Amino acid sequence: MKAFLVLSAVVIFALAVEAVNFKKDYCKNQDYVGNPGSRYPHLHCGKSFLTLSRSKSQHDNLEGRCNKVAELLSDPRFFYAGIKEITVVLQAYRKDGCRLRREALYRLLKLNNA
Repeated sequence: MKAFLVLSAVVIFALAVEAVNFKKDYCKNQDYVGNPGSRYPHLHCGKSFLTLSRSKSQHDNLEGRCNKVAELLSDPRFFYAGIKEITVVLQAYRKDGCRLRREALYRLLKLNNA
């Protein structure tokens, strides 16, 4: 029974996370936000990924990483990039993405206490 509850919680968490379509939900169906793909910084948006590219060799995959998004948003150097569109997307993702993760965790806890 306990294994069933854990498996159920994992499935619920996966469904909550999979419901996010980064390109559609946050990037207005654009592949890149901030700058075109050949200029930096930019966000690269796909259905299942959100990547901040600061330079050709410096990339941060952000899906499921609310702590990294919070770190970027609190870094004053980040705002000097002057790319408001990137900041808006990351703020929305932080709010919504973290909320989705908390809802999944709440359901997990509720299942375990049932």
